[in-house]
Amino acid sequence: IPFPPVSQSETNEYRIQLAQMLARNCPPTLAESLAITGSTARGLGDAASDLEVNFWVTTLPGHDERLDWLVSMGLRDPVVHFRPRADQSVWINGQFHGVALEAGWQTFAALDASLTPILAGEVFQRKVLTLAELITSALLLRDNGQIAAWQTRLKEEYPAALRAQLYEDALKRLNDPERLADARRLAQRGEVLALVDMLRDDITLMMRLLYALNGRWEAGQKWTLTLADGLPIMPQNWRARI
Repeated sequence: IPFPPVSQSETNEYRIQLAQMLARNCPPTLAESLAITGSTARGLGDAASDLEVNFWVTTLPGHDERLDWLVSMGLRDPVVHFRPRADQSVWINGQFHGVALEAGWQTFAALDASLTPILAGEVFQRKVLTLAELITSALLLRDNGQIAAWQTRLKEEYPAALRAQLYEDALKRLNDPERLADARRLAQRGEVLALVDMLRDDITLMMRLLYALNGRWEAGQKWTLTLADGLPIMPQNWRARI
């Protein structure tokens, strides 16, 4: 199977080419829809980035079938995760032509079950909400129409209930008369670790508010500031102020 030269291994494009190779050679039974997700899909992949590829099916194939195909494609040092994640996806990790690969399979029904309450404004936990951004930013390489339909909905709809909950949480925290006094006491005592925890929580809440104000789904913590550069509504000099 032809694959890109290793000399390109530090580029985002190399990771896209590897994923395209998987898509071209993936049997329909293993993927009705297939997409790159994570940093590579956002155009931010570098030498330290994993390649994350998601496979969606109506019926989940067995561990052996998935593993045998990946090994035939060139996966080395595979690690099979037999226990599903909270969203019922199952994963295989390994080294794929010089790049760390994370390959995850999920049924369309499981994806629907995860995204429906998010879009309905019934979910507020950030760790769960990041699935919406992951699907929105996914780079589709094969699709039967279901993932593209979810992308359209997620881009066009942002639940008012989620925005209202984030506003309420922020007001409750920022209007707490003891919050600033506690921060001052920690600073005076030299309790830097506790103070940093408090300030970090403040910044995280502020960033969540800014994403909600822009009607954009939140990504994982490590991408919060990077992706915020693309938000149209932002305070002046926001990075310097942080």
